[in-house]
Amino acid sequence: MKTRILKSGMPVMAFLMAIAFAFASESTVFEDGNSLRTGYIFQDNVCVPAPKDCNQVSLIPCVYNGNQVYAEQENSTSCIVPLTHNGL
Repeated sequence: MKTRILKSGMPVMAFLMAIAFAFASESTVFEDGNSLRTGYIFQDNVCVPAPKDCNQVSLIPCVYNGNQVYAEQENSTSCIVPLTHNGL
């Protein structure tokens, strides 16, 4: 009886664990370079959201009103990761 439970139960448990681990390891990193990202600019010693979307496709810097646009804000006084765009 015990071997019967093990033989049928183990594959089912392995399958359920594989599904659970697949969802637990979901990545939140931008994988597609063409996806638009809302940027931030450094203005008056504070990072503020910029109404410009950049997509990291080329080497052309993404700017808004003459300021470099950054991908994320680490805190309210530090903008990091400069963004680029394809010029369109």
